[in-house]
Amino acid sequence: MPSITEKKRIIAAFLARCNVYAADRISHYRKELDTAGQMDAMAIQDKIGHWTAYRAFNEYTIGELDGTELDDWFEN
Repeated sequence: MPSITEKKRIIAAFLARCNVYAADRISHYRKELDTAGQMDAMAIQDKIGHWTAYRAFNEYTIGELDGTELDDWFEN
């Protein structure tokens, strides 16, 4: 069975990959803004906001995984 440290490393690596994907989506939507009409631009900005929040949440979680606060989540 993997150690707590290994489990946390796997999850942090997964979240880091999720953030690469999120950054790609944000970049894609920012490019779409260049040609979007006003109503579409509002929807695109909303998507950018959601992806940005998702990425920030993952970064926060990765930081928590560096410490011991979540270790009890991995004990079973």
